[in-house]
Amino acid sequence: MNSPLSVSELSRDIKNTIERNFSYIFVKGEISNFKNHSSGHFYFSLKDSKSQISAVMWNSRVKDLIFTPEDGMNVLIKGRITLYETRGSYQIDVFEILPSGVGELQIAFEKLKNKLYEEGLFDDRYKKPLPLYPERIALITSETGAAFHDFIKVTENRYPLVKILLIPALMQGANSAVSICNAIIKANSSEYRSDIIVITRGGGAIEDLWTFNEEKVARAIFNSKIPVVSAIGHEVDFTISDFTADKRAPTPSAAAEMIFPDAYDLKLRLNVSENNLKRHIYYRINKLKNELNSIERNYYFKRPADLINEFRMNIDSIERDIKSVTERKIRNVKNNIDTSRKLLNSLNPENVLKRGFAIIKREDKIITQSRQLKTKDEIQIKFSDGQSDAIIK
Repeated sequence: MNSPLSVSELSRDIKNTIERNFSYIFVKGEISNFKNHSSGHFYFSLKDSKSQISAVMWNSRVKDLIFTPEDGMNVLIKGRITLYETRGSYQIDVFEILPSGVGELQIAFEKLKNKLYEEGLFDDRYKKPLPLYPERIALITSETGAAFHDFIKVTENRYPLVKILLIPALMQGANSAVSICNAIIKANSSEYRSDIIVITRGGGAIEDLWTFNEEKVARAIFNSKIPVVSAIGHEVDFTISDFTADKRAPTPSAAAEMIFPDAYDLKLRLNVSENNLKRHIYYRINKLKNELNSIERNYYFKRPADLINEFRMNIDSIERDIKSVTERKIRNVKNNIDTSRKLLNSLNPENVLKRGFAIIKREDKIITQSRQLKTKDEIQIKFSDGQSDAIIK
């Protein structure tokens, strides 16, 4: 016979068995006995027509909910089974709660819509204008979806000059909200230098589009520094993202038509503008020509020309007078220079030496008086044709 187990040991074995086999569950049911504890935790039961199970959602996960659960609400629960050993009872440790069915989803949609509206996230004063001629578009979508190909097709036909920067993201299902938020952050980075962000996907049921009704996605769109165009689903589909975006397009193709000007229309407008500009220029030139001809024929226009001619004649006369005076001054200066040159030549020591004079030096100093010399002084005598040394006796 096996040894008996203690209650604690049995509870631990049951806990390990349950938690090992139910590490992740996805279950639907109706909420009952809902309690929002002061600690922020949610306690409730999940039931159907035959059974019920306890559930708890810790406050660290509550903040991510897109709605507030209520008794009688049908929901989808993601979580795991855990055993509370102290009481020997098991419960669902809830990770995520989603409304189940169109009715519940619509209720959650309206609640979040009203909440964000009250905060002002839909106000026109926060809407950023789209540039008229964008150069770089950050396209957030699934690269395999029809929305991507529809957008590219219209863009190539309408405005092929633009550069499309694809940022792939999950458009529905688990982790899609986080994927889209990360894509918006990336599109805002300096790496992309985007002019506009376009978030697009094809149509579907409200459950398929629910990612774009999540609060985190709406806030990521609102916080974008770059204008965001939301093109989610078909014309009749509206999501919370449409309200927080700067522009809403009913379809991916309509988004391209909204963002880009038609290249053909631009050419026509340029041709019209060019012709209008030419006509205006020709008109202005002809008008100026006529005005100039009228001025030339006017007496008061000719009178200044006569005055100018008189001034020219006076200038010529003055120039002749200046020239005559200048020539006399030049002759006088030349005579003065010749006289000065002759005087300088007569005073040149070299010329004096040629007439029989000599220069006496002692230690390179010129001797002008006999008392400057004494017996045995060595002197130098410079003649016109050379120099001789001597000693005073």
